[in-house]
Amino acid sequence: MEPPAIRIQDLTRVYSARKGFLFNEVVRTEALRGVNLEVRRGEIFGLLGPNGAGKTTLTKILATLLLPTSGRAEVLGLDVAKEAYRIRPRIGLVLGGERGLYNRVSGRENLRYFADLYGIELAGRDRRIDDMLQLVGLSDAADRRVEEYSRGMKQKLHLARGLLHDPEILFLDEPTIGLDPKSARETRKFVRSLVAGGVTIFLTSHYMFEAEELCQRIAVLTRGRIVATDTVAALRGLVGGDRTIELEGHDFEDAELDRLRRLPGVSRLLTEEFGPLERITLRVRGLEVDLPRVRSSLPGRPQIEIRERRTSLEDIYLDLVEEEAL
Repeated sequence: MEPPAIRIQDLTRVYSARKGFLFNEVVRTEALRGVNLEVRRGEIFGLLGPNGAGKTTLTKILATLLLPTSGRAEVLGLDVAKEAYRIRPRIGLVLGGERGLYNRVSGRENLRYFADLYGIELAGRDRRIDDMLQLVGLSDAADRRVEEYSRGMKQKLHLARGLLHDPEILFLDEPTIGLDPKSARETRKFVRSLVAGGVTIFLTSHYMFEAEELCQRIAVLTRGRIVATDTVAALRGLVGGDRTIELEGHDFEDAELDRLRRLPGVSRLLTEEFGPLERITLRVRGLEVDLPRVRSSLPGRPQIEIRERRTSLEDIYLDLVEEEAL
């Protein structure tokens, strides 16, 4: 049986640093704490988490750029700590931002340099580069220096570089950062086409709508731990339901909140303050509770604003991260 694209078991990563007047105090920071995860071949898998959660550390370990402190991680059935030399030719890594490109030469020359690093045969190298430039929409700018590129164009060049050697797994970090809406949509369409061609995508993103649109399954990483892994539909059930009802008003009383909590199907109640307004958010299972019933449970508030929407991935993410922080 073919192994999964990625398998992680009890993975930890600890960073050590010295501090103090004589640097004799050792401070240990746990970036990853017992991570377990499995990514199937041919899927787009999303990793979400706040800044400092450990996303970059985990991605670097899987891309063989960083060794774990303990535990085990396998990519394409190969151990990242012992068989990195066999993994690297089979994976691609696309990091967001400006780094990783040579600004004083052209886009084409950048790709030619990386093609030589990847060991792409000379006979097909230039044709492959032309294909990648066309694929990401940079053919017309191929011979311009990269320092003249916009941020979005540089991101497209990053994508072309990561795909030059036809990897089996592509690690994407914020793939649409800096792109205008049209280019971002084209990039998401492009990512989906890669999976249709057999590539496995491991995606990190801060754009919730992007992860929800692209990913078959999602993991939420916070404080170095995976707190949930599943489809978006299943994660909705985990945080309390497909439906979200929001109420906005002033100075809700505890008795009113208790009545809302006792409504059938309400599994979670959250409160937030927006200046003078207070927002009450209800996660709801089933269809027993509707807006008229919610309004009738607060008879002394005829002017209250009530609306209903589908529970979003952003709702799920914030609920899970906030729960872990408690």
